[in-house]
Amino acid sequence: MALVRPAYRRALRTLLATLAAGALVAAMPAPANAQPPSHPGAAPQVAGYGQVAPPKVTRPAPLPRRTGSVAVTRTAAKSLAAAGATDRVALRALVVATDSNDFGVPTLTATLDRLGVAYDVLYDATTTVTTDTLVRSDGVGRYNAILLTNSMQLYASGGSYLTGLDSSEWNILWAYERNYGVRQAALYTSYGTWPEDYCLQSAGETSVGDTPLNVSLTPAGAGVFDYLQPTATIPVQQSYVYRTSIVAGCSADATLTDGTNVLGVRTTSTDGRERLALTFTSNQYLLQSDLLVPGLIRWATKGLYLGEQRHYLNVDIDDWFNTSDHYYPDGHVEYTPGWQVTAHDMVNLDNQQIALRTQYPQAAPFEYNLAYNGADIDPFAGNQCSPDGDATQLTATTKCLETHFRWLNHTLNHPELNATDYATTYAEINNNRTAGKAIGLTPPDDVLKTPEYSGLGVYTQDPNCDTCVPVDHGLTGSNPNLLQAAKDLNIRYLHGNMSFASHVPAHYNANIVHPMEPSISVVPDWPTNIAYFVTTPDEETAFYNSFYGPNGKFPYWPTDRTYDQIVAYEGGIGLQHVVEGSINTNTFHIANTNDYGSGRTLVGDWVQNIVSRYASYYTTPLLNLDWSTLAGYTAERDAHFAQLGAGVDPVYDRSAGTVTVTSPLAGTVEITGVQGASSRTYGSDVTTPVALGANTAVTLAAVPRA
Repeated sequence: MALVRPAYRRALRTLLATLAAGALVAAMPAPANAQPPSHPGAAPQVAGYGQVAPPKVTRPAPLPRRTGSVAVTRTAAKSLAAAGATDRVALRALVVATDSNDFGVPTLTATLDRLGVAYDVLYDATTTVTTDTLVRSDGVGRYNAILLTNSMQLYASGGSYLTGLDSSEWNILWAYERNYGVRQAALYTSYGTWPEDYCLQSAGETSVGDTPLNVSLTPAGAGVFDYLQPTATIPVQQSYVYRTSIVAGCSADATLTDGTNVLGVRTTSTDGRERLALTFTSNQYLLQSDLLVPGLIRWATKGLYLGEQRHYLNVDIDDWFNTSDHYYPDGHVEYTPGWQVTAHDMVNLDNQQIALRTQYPQAAPFEYNLAYNGADIDPFAGNQCSPDGDATQLTATTKCLETHFRWLNHTLNHPELNATDYATTYAEINNNRTAGKAIGLTPPDDVLKTPEYSGLGVYTQDPNCDTCVPVDHGLTGSNPNLLQAAKDLNIRYLHGNMSFASHVPAHYNANIVHPMEPSISVVPDWPTNIAYFVTTPDEETAFYNSFYGPNGKFPYWPTDRTYDQIVAYEGGIGLQHVVEGSINTNTFHIANTNDYGSGRTLVGDWVQNIVSRYASYYTTPLLNLDWSTLAGYTAERDAHFAQLGAGVDPVYDRSAGTVTVTSPLAGTVEITGVQGASSRTYGSDVTTPVALGANTAVTLAAVPRA
């Protein structure tokens, strides 16, 4: 009999840890459609559990009213033309903001960072724009996209509004865009003609709170945001909105509307510059930003930028073959005999993923990862599926369906590995590998998921104290015996946990090279609030409200949630990770696979909620990678961000149709919009990982977007 996982003790520990750290979720009302944070660590959460509360962000104010316009002059154009060639620009974006309080900076940079784009931020309240700001000494333009936080660049000071860019600076910027063929995108604009006319006139303005304003794409917008469904409804929330219409005879196309009014515009200036703008505010935690801001950047760069955007959904189910604690709706927990997966549950889980792939072709690659503990494998089992079988027939059914799932080594007996000796640790990993392969399972040898993410520096000071506060000692607090055993067994990747600060990588979709053993990297998972020991909606609802209901340990909601509300909210958190492009997997447990009626399961309800919503927004596929490939991609992202830090220099030559890349650092960088031998296509985008030698130029064919 395998050891029963001591996760209930872990729950107690993490609750106490959260109390001790003062990281309780704020006791404030929250709407059912509130959106979660868009990057690791952005909001308070319970260690070991999923995110709960998004941070509160002040809604941006209306833009000031100003009449007139800035006259276009030719002086700046002559200066820029004299600076050098106008057909070459670096693949780098310039965010133009007023000051560090500008709401648009985190809204834009959150997406730029997730994509892996090279960019600079210019605060025009304190920095003067000159020709040298925009053009290098060799005549190459420094930027291939200009991203305005708002189209006016005015800021409040002493009760009045000051100009971030004066008329000469506006003209330098416009001359650069005109001469170098660089597009301009504004995150927020209003009607009117100052500093320049976007062809918009007022149709009213309003403030939008939690109740969304539903926004749709026009045919022109569907071309710009072609990764979205043409029929997608984009929920705009927590925003100030300018309802506008396009001035007759003006060179502009609506890209977004609320059914009547224009909320997004693509327009050409009188001097021939291409511009794109939204007429409502956003912040980095809102779904509308995740849906639209990547498109603004993609359009402004003409699809030529460092990094890439793809969407993933990966789900781990931990403790296969093991026994789970069992939480009941009255709050008591059964430890013995606990709960076990049945053969029926496995057949049902397979039927669920088949039905999901059939219903949603975008999810065609979807397959569950099963992290197994092999001590309870029946070595004498046959290989017949038992659709109505119990736990005694699980091994035979697993052998029958082993190619229908992906497998992960989770150790033989599920012990905590915080203080185990080398021999025990090695045996737990290697013997589980052997037990799985003996019945035909194919876990990747280079990946290990330790029980409860143990051995990686988060543990109680007293290992025998079940109620003591666990401490995040950092990865340098890891068990050296685990690292040595893993290295000796050729393991390259260990699962981490996003709710542990020391497990969160410095860059999006990257990993952490372990400071004690550089041959091993930590790739974190997303925890969820579908509790590890619940099997039915009633159990999950009781547990969830005991945590987050008005009388719970961490009161957040004003009233107890229903199961449907929990799934919608928790699915919304998972959806936001997906739409942001997170490659990290989501963790569930065997109890969540219970068929609680009509083939439904808690994990299946969560997955269905996310996939159905994703399919309503996106035309692009929902990727699902095996763990070795997933972890390998995080290493590629490490290399990419190392190149950004080293000053990689990709230059687009518009007349030659090429991008030439140099770097002082040997390594690999991802570039979207270039074609190479290792190119990968996602939707209408092409991305190439480019291998670079130090100070050695590589030239590739550019594939700019219209």
